[in-house]
Amino acid sequence: MEFLYDMHVHTEESSSCAHVPAKDVVKRYKSLGYAGIVITDHMSEYKMKRAKCETIEEKAEYFLRGYREAKKYEDENFNVILGMELSFLDYNGDFLVYGFDEDFMLKYHFDQFNSLEDFREIADENNLFVFQAHPFRFNMTVQNPELLDGMEVYNGHPGHNSNNDIAMLWAEKYNLRKSSGSDFHGDKGNMAPGGIYFGRRITDAKMLKEELEKGGYRLKTE
Repeated sequence: MEFLYDMHVHTEESSSCAHVPAKDVVKRYKSLGYAGIVITDHMSEYKMKRAKCETIEEKAEYFLRGYREAKKYEDENFNVILGMELSFLDYNGDFLVYGFDEDFMLKYHFDQFNSLEDFREIADENNLFVFQAHPFRFNMTVQNPELLDGMEVYNGHPGHNSNNDIAMLWAEKYNLRKSSGSDFHGDKGNMAPGGIYFGRRITDAKMLKEELEKGGYRLKTE
């Protein structure tokens, strides 16, 4: 038996570029037969300034709003997992972070890391995985593969050409773990396929990281 999880999902509550509230996000994915979703709302200097968040506590509260709202609609057949789409100050690029809990958000100003090099030490200390999201979109800065745990090789956002075929070739060349996600924002027509089929139900972020580390999962790209 397989369990399908979308690895890249945004909510209206915590991502200003998203247009569907968390309650309806969960409802939509349940209707499509998914076993769960990973809420990867944006964390960046731009998003935090736009939300007028200054302290670590304010940033954490804003960031977690969508996840916490979605979590209310979790049940025995559908899981809501915490993740993050993190951006750095020094270059254009987005990174999907997996394996942390709510308390982790109170440790740092996540919108103020300069680069993946800076964040890599934090990720290792906290046993996290970092996947580069849509690395071959226009104007993205492709990272040193030695700093990555994996790469999003399928991104379903209909408003961008993510050059998924190039991402797949790059991940295979450097033996990186692969991920797939719809990058759901709620834009018109933005319900492209995306996700990972796991061999067991995933109930929390720690278990998600463990399954990514083990490998053996299957990607949904169509």
